Amino acid sequence: MDGGDMIEEPKVGMKFDSFEELMSYYKLYAKKCRFGSMTQKSERDDEGSVRYVTLGCACGGKAWNRTMNVAKSRPTGKTDYKAMINALKVGGKMRLTIVHNTHNHGLSPQKSRFFRCNREVSDTVKRVLDTNDLVVIRMNKSFGSLVVGAGGFENLQFFEKDCRNYIDKAKHLRLGAGGAGALRDYFCRMQYKNPGFFALMDLDDDDGRLKNVFWADPRSRAAYQDFGDVITFDTTYLTNRYRMPFAPFVGVNHHGQSILLGAGLISSENIETFTWLFQTWLQCMDGIAPPAIIADQDRAMKNAIAIVFPKTRHRFCL
Repeated sequence: MDGGDMIEEPKVGMKFDSFEELMSYYKLYAKKCRFGSMTQKSERDDEGSVRYVTLGCACGGKAWNRTMNVAKSRPTGKTDYKAMINALKVGGKMRLTIVHNTHNHGLSPQKSRFFRCNREVSDTVKRVLDTNDLVVIRMNKSFGSLVVGAGGFENLQFFEKDCRNYIDKAKHLRLGAGGAGALRDYFCRMQYKNPGFFALMDLDDDDGRLKNVFWADPRSRAAYQDFGDVITFDTTYLTNRYRMPFAPFVGVNHHGQSILLGAGLISSENIETFTWLFQTWLQCMDGIAPPAIIADQDRAMKNAIAIVFPKTRHRFCL
């Protein structure tokens, strides 16, 4: 199917060879009818394949306020929309059992391509983004070239934000040829000289490339035992030739001097990365969390601190 006018309207009894074929069909149907689609509910069998699924409009569900500040409530597109399709696996095929196609909200022909379910960064665009990022071309210029190449914003199926999200997710530590191996050899030498030296490297599950790294020498680990009441953590004040955030854990000794309590190089600044770094640092410090931590107001950092240090008092730096 090409997403044109030949997409048949869903009816009870329609069958699909697989869950993926059903998803593809409903996504194309939704795009043709100018609404966004989403999976509302699904169940899997013992073998892990989908046996039951409910697909519907992205406006389905009741609106609820995600913020505690009622004076600054966020807008929502939820309209408690009831239209959806149910499919049940029968005889190895997905069969539609319930179909509701009536919308209770306005459809947006001009905006349908920007629904999250319809936005897609193609492999060709990903290669362009990767290449531009490696040669330090800023994202706004990179996205601008894509707009020109497509003949205008209206011909793109994604936002600049989607491109940024892809790059953030795809980043690895760019140490150059042999850089990761040299770093690993250095850590091995340091651990051979002093068993108290701690280092851990985070590798990508798919291709084994280095994503994040943390290390702390024996002096840092010993200092934390005496001066670990309050620590500061910041990734914003230092950059390096490889454009990787440097993430030091810093304390203050009895002379009012800053002391290093461990450091890391990270590939991105998201919740997953910060959670890994904080958990690794906690492992290095024998599981003893600091009573207080000072960090900036980055949301990903704040969430990671809440996950790894639930009893630690978190304060924002000035």
